[in-house]
Amino acid sequence: MPGLLLSSIQRFDLSTGISEAGWHALLSNAARANLVLPHAEKVFGRQKFTPKIDAADQLWLAYSQPGTSEISLVLSCTEGPLDKYPLFIIPTIPIADFTPELIESSTEALCSALLDEPGFRKERVFSIFSVETIAEAFALTWERLTGIGRIEEPYYSAFFSVCTERTLVRQQRPPRPSEDVMLDPRLAVEQDTEDIAVLCHDFAATSPPFCLSMEKARKEARLLIANKSVWVLEIKRGNEKTEIATIVAATRKSEGIATISKVYTPDKWRGKGCAEKLVRHACSELLDKYKEIVLYVGVDNSARIVYGRVGFQGLDDESPLSERWLEIGFDQDKVELGHW
Repeated sequence: MPGLLLSSIQRFDLSTGISEAGWHALLSNAARANLVLPHAEKVFGRQKFTPKIDAADQLWLAYSQPGTSEISLVLSCTEGPLDKYPLFIIPTIPIADFTPELIESSTEALCSALLDEPGFRKERVFSIFSVETIAEAFALTWERLTGIGRIEEPYYSAFFSVCTERTLVRQQRPPRPSEDVMLDPRLAVEQDTEDIAVLCHDFAATSPPFCLSMEKARKEARLLIANKSVWVLEIKRGNEKTEIATIVAATRKSEGIATISKVYTPDKWRGKGCAEKLVRHACSELLDKYKEIVLYVGVDNSARIVYGRVGFQGLDDESPLSERWLEIGFDQDKVELGHW
């Protein structure tokens, strides 16, 4: 049985490159593959990114059902500019096609392939993020094969949502009465680095255990600005100095797809409509170039209301477009944490 399972796996790394079938599977599912495709394109020079990603820890596994050539799942075990990413598993066939038997056999094969990878250390797997049923199955198998227990409370439970030109609500709600002066949204510039670093640091602190040191937060801020991937909304109160009230970052982009990966407003400026205004502005600019904008939003995050007003779809279990994703962490005493 193990040999049969492994025969259904193709592996790709820096030396082999990704096969044409692998690229096709990702590109044909670009919205859902936003966690994997843009990074792979940067690694192999298919899109510009400052600076070039030169981390050596880049591995992709593609699963096909035995006897077929159609790729059903792509797993990435990769490293970005700040640290190692979680494992991401991307379905590349309709979710409805994943029977319990297919989920069990595919996750078993992926776990076995990882553990058979020369030099691979099981401590590398600090979390798994995928569609809920696949994440659960992978975590269960990984726990059984490695003896590293999962953390009971998921790190992240989110809805996968999409905004398009058709769904975008361009009309702004009337501003709430306030003495504060809200300035026009704009792309961030180099002079914003320190302010954005503080907000990146504070944003990460809301998602333990993936916190950032100020040094890494500054690195992230510089990367966001250099790649024109972050917008800011400034606000001024009375005679106080102008402050950045909200940031919106879109860091994963591929042909036709952009992903909003960070929205943060500090406590001082919440409740004023800042996030809604800046997200709408960023989406409007992104949709001039991309067909769809993807966003993951926590199932318990009140910001779902804001994103719904902007035009994101699939934000609750009642929606026919609803798709839940789950990040499951593993025993922090037995793994080496990364960041995403």
